[in-house]
Amino acid sequence: MPGNGRSDDLQLDWSLRVSRRARYARLRIKPFGGLEVVIPARFPRNQVAALVDRHAAWARGQLARQANLRQAVRLPDELSLAFDNSTTPIVYRGDSPFNADNSPCAESIVIDAVGQGARIGELRRYIRRRAQHCLPPLLERISRQTGLDFDGVSIRSQRTRWGSCSNRNNISLNDQLLFLPAATVEYLMIHELCHTRHLNHSSAFWALVQAHCPGYRAHEAVLRKSRNRVPDWFLLSIYT
Repeated sequence: MPGNGRSDDLQLDWSLRVSRRARYARLRIKPFGGLEVVIPARFPRNQVAALVDRHAAWARGQLARQANLRQAVRLPDELSLAFDNSTTPIVYRGDSPFNADNSPCAESIVIDAVGQGARIGELRRYIRRRAQHCLPPLLERISRQTGLDFDGVSIRSQRTRWGSCSNRNNISLNDQLLFLPAATVEYLMIHELCHTRHLNHSSAFWALVQAHCPGYRAHEAVLRKSRNRVPDWFLLSIYT
């Protein structure tokens, strides 16, 4: 359940998110997205502002650093995807006219748009197409291997989740998974497929996960630290 608020400490703005998975209240600086307070469902709402005030100095320092990073974001010269260990040159056609002597090679990603925002939009659409091409077939293969069926799959650009499974067994996958190693992406798919049997994180759920991926804990650790694998220009586009 999202929300927002303002601390009395020099009017520090923040957003509020209630998480069923959170064990304690914490402050989080979203990539290019400001300050977020994450609380468990039972945390008293009237204590949130005081929590922010206690950590206001830290939050202001992080937000100032974030503002500097926003100004430093640059478009890449090549696109590297850990999922398939590929690196593809990027050509921004609008920078200069092309002719037969300096036209981009066939393997290049050609961006015709002019301006940072429009170019990021084209790059994101390219990634979405790659994700739609690569991820659903892999999910289908893992479904066959595990015997865990699903009803549908969609590709999105979630801010906080790498994937999800609905109570109708529809699985949503984050297109940013292309920036992660293939083995971890496969684990994420096993994780979501196990939710078709247990739509929770009970001991039965984790037993099923372990049965299909004995080394799942290592992949969970990778997922927790993998937001820094997503390029700043991509994060900037989904948080602004």
